[in-house]
Amino acid sequence: MYEKLFTPGRIGPLTIKNRAVMMPMATDMADKDGIVTPRQIRYYQERAKGGIGMIIHEYTGVDDIDSIPSIHNLRIARDYHISPMEELTDAVHLYDCRIIAQIHHGGATSNPAFTGRDNLAPSAVPIAEGRPVPKEMTLEDIQRIEGKFIDAAVRCFKAGYDGVELHGAHGYLIAQFFSKYYNRRTDSYGGSVENRCRFIAEIIEGIRAKLGPKFPILVRMCGDEMTPVPGFLSLEEGLEVALYLQSLGIDAINISNGSARNGDANCEPFSYQPGWKKHVAKAYREALQIPVIATNTIKDPDFAEELLEEGVCDFVGLGRSQLADPEFMNKAKAGRSAEIRRCIGCLYCRERVLGSGLPIRCSVNAQAAREIEFPPLHRSGHGEPVAVIGGGPAGMEASRVLALRGFRPVLFEKEAELGGTLNIADKPLLKDKITALTASMKAQLSALDVEVRTGSEADPQLISSLEPAGVILACGARPAIPPVPGIEEGLASGFVVTAEDVIRGCAAAGSVCIIGSGLTGLETAELILARGAEVSIVEMLPDIGPGIFPAIRNDELSRILPAEPALYPGHQLLSVNEGGVSVKELASGKCFDITADCVILAAGIRPDSELVDQFRAAFDNVYVVGDARKGGRIATAIREGFEAGYTFRKG
Repeated sequence: MYEKLFTPGRIGPLTIKNRAVMMPMATDMADKDGIVTPRQIRYYQERAKGGIGMIIHEYTGVDDIDSIPSIHNLRIARDYHISPMEELTDAVHLYDCRIIAQIHHGGATSNPAFTGRDNLAPSAVPIAEGRPVPKEMTLEDIQRIEGKFIDAAVRCFKAGYDGVELHGAHGYLIAQFFSKYYNRRTDSYGGSVENRCRFIAEIIEGIRAKLGPKFPILVRMCGDEMTPVPGFLSLEEGLEVALYLQSLGIDAINISNGSARNGDANCEPFSYQPGWKKHVAKAYREALQIPVIATNTIKDPDFAEELLEEGVCDFVGLGRSQLADPEFMNKAKAGRSAEIRRCIGCLYCRERVLGSGLPIRCSVNAQAAREIEFPPLHRSGHGEPVAVIGGGPAGMEASRVLALRGFRPVLFEKEAELGGTLNIADKPLLKDKITALTASMKAQLSALDVEVRTGSEADPQLISSLEPAGVILACGARPAIPPVPGIEEGLASGFVVTAEDVIRGCAAAGSVCIIGSGLTGLETAELILARGAEVSIVEMLPDIGPGIFPAIRNDELSRILPAEPALYPGHQLLSVNEGGVSVKELASGKCFDITADCVILAAGIRPDSELVDQFRAAFDNVYVVGDARKGGRIATAIREGFEAGYTFRKG
């Protein structure tokens, strides 16, 4: 089905079995000394086992003195890193997969709190406003850091890597030398393209001198930094750098986008559509004679094949797609593309690593970066029936895992279609990736012949007839209704509605007041603003969009704020009446009214404890997961569904 995708390709002396390359993504799973861990090895091995042709793994530090961007940053800065890295390369090579180490120095992006030293950079220019001003590198500093890159490449060779990639993207040290904004030197390392590339040129020359021409050297760079500030690389300026790098004899170029000030162009929120930046990669492929690897928000193999057919790149870069489903390539090859679990662009992975300093995880794949915790499933269920109540993400995932274990899950869903809250989450604008996720989860259940009873509202009496080995309750939750005067009367009259009602199609026009500015509240605002409504948003916490990862929050607000809604952060809802709402500004204690033709509640959800109590009274072996246990996110629902299916034992 995918002739181009499964055609072998070459990078320098390497033959790669297909045209798919796993892109480097920080995992924060190394130990405190930067040594690769068994958890990390198992994570990468699972992707190799899943059929990817080559892995370029996460940024790997060449320097543990001047460059420590995070506590658990993988490193190859010392000889004691070599032996554990050999375990990683052996684990990946077991599945006929190539592996490249992306070697890295943070420069001005490093963290002085970890190093106890000033950051090093080409010039004394902070990486972003409010960040530490780095020390301008002396010629001695430059030579010393070049030596660290060269020594790191030699260690990679000893550890069994198939090559190295020099990380020259996303505002790290090599990219800082490329940049007219960060590199303001007046010596031989600044100014012209040749001078700004001198640092990397001397590293390449040093690696070649040590390892010869048969050890591949790749470079990752931002083809277009997409940052509207003078001095950041444009597409045209990036091409000048790439052509010069090609003249230095590199074996391939890996095109990303964005900068330290525009991470969304590299790791996009859900609103960005696949292929939105393919013009950049295509320009490089047309200009260069070396292979071009490029990311393009690829969620499925059909689009990967399309990019290769169009000549956008020579190898497709799969990033979060490999987090969401490590079997992406094997399923594509076997004609099971419908079963590929799709990335939804929620940035949960990025939120954990960059926002919380925690190891990477994935909303739609509960095993991602936890593979070592979950040995392969054994078919030990002996066909025993298990009742799963609720066909949302938690229920579907629990059913899938139970079926893989040899149980006979029977999935009950009161609505006509599976999906549960996913069928609401995909209704706001630009949420089509949720629809694709639901479709893939349905396809997985169908492939396993899971019995599904839609349009069937389960109760303990009905479930008893199955004589189940146990019950998994994934029955979701109800919208939270604040105990505020006037709300119940407003709900009865239709003046007050829930965000869920509006997303499902309930009309809300004229002047509308939304109570709550979480993601549901903001998505509801975006939806009704597009219909021409006047919107006010009341939020009790001090900021609009509390708890939302900033990249997602800013993306939502970029579409909401131009419509100039009235925003009331730090305001408490006091009452509701037919003319609007009464609120109190918490900082001042001032009370006032906001007029509205309709009030929309987006105040979260609450589990249906009464239903849970009924099932617990009727059955001894009950697992409660997802929103039925506690209101949460897609990540929580899928994780709890997976874990319930994995740990289920007959009662």
